[in-house]
Amino acid sequence: MKFAIVYILLFLSVCTYAQDINIGFTETIQSEQLQEKREYLVYLPEQYSNEKYKSQQYPVIYLLDGEKFFHVMSGIVKNLSTGYYPVMPECIIVAIKNTNRSRDLTPTQVSDVGYDSGGADTFSSFITTELMPKINKTYRTLGYNVLVGHSFGGLFVINTLFKNTNTFNAYIAIDPSLWWDNALFVNQLDDYLQTTDFNKKALFLANANALLYKNKTAKQDDAHSNAKELAIEKMNITAPKHLNFNIKYYPEEDHGSVVLPAFIDGFRTVFKGYRVNVKEVMNNPAVLKTHFQMVSENLGINFKSQCAYIDRVVDLMIERDLLDHAKILNELNMELYPKNDYLKTKFK
Repeated sequence: MKFAIVYILLFLSVCTYAQDINIGFTETIQSEQLQEKREYLVYLPEQYSNEKYKSQQYPVIYLLDGEKFFHVMSGIVKNLSTGYYPVMPECIIVAIKNTNRSRDLTPTQVSDVGYDSGGADTFSSFITTELMPKINKTYRTLGYNVLVGHSFGGLFVINTLFKNTNTFNAYIAIDPSLWWDNALFVNQLDDYLQTTDFNKKALFLANANALLYKNKTAKQDDAHSNAKELAIEKMNITAPKHLNFNIKYYPEEDHGSVVLPAFIDGFRTVFKGYRVNVKEVMNNPAVLKTHFQMVSENLGINFKSQCAYIDRVVDLMIERDLLDHAKILNELNMELYPKNDYLKTKFK
């Protein structure tokens, strides 16, 4: 009986302290373009609601297949963008949930596949004329946008880059289904490469091993592999004008397993050079300003070090009794973000 009472008390104790962990939230938008209501998931950076950083603006990542990859991506982005050595900025994530995936993500209508297709242009209009304006109106966005998609989503990413180049700043295409419609995009690629100026846009293309677990009778695997190889060959022969493009082959990953490493590598590639050596900043605070001038040049948009990061480094300097340098860095923070309040007690 005593053991039963102890067990019950322990159970009640655990229940008392248990709390829900909520990552992001669901929003809806009524789309005139699609003639339907669409749901999307939103992740906001940890410090987004902190009044100290009320003027901070954030890049936005638009993620396709949102219901499948939202929690994976939010965890990766949080991990890569925090601490003293972030490799990317804190970002807002907008993960678009599917209603009719094949319809929305494929660029042409193909009659013999057995499912809806060919609605990519309409879906693109939904994103650019309805969803993005709503996100920009609702949240503190920087104006730097990244589009991420896998498989059919990767096909949509590639088509958006080559047909509507200026819609996003960076594109992450994960094992894109370039075989679609008898590799129509690949067959048109030469014209795109010769006529399109990509104006400092970035493309990371993750190429999985399509034949890793190939079924001998699966012609689809061969078509998928061949289309990717031909597209990559063409881009290597005729380098896309002013496009920062990186292609990575994953010999040990198949079409499904490549997503997780590709998320990580994609963000590291898109934001290459973002990471700053905090030890150098602590020795010479001016390094931070010059470093982000270089980042801005590489990314084609004015990127400032995020205010929460500067604040963390100031706290670290104070902790290590580097008060003069802490004051200099704190003043830089106030210069970059004059509407915020960073005046530390020790500096008053």
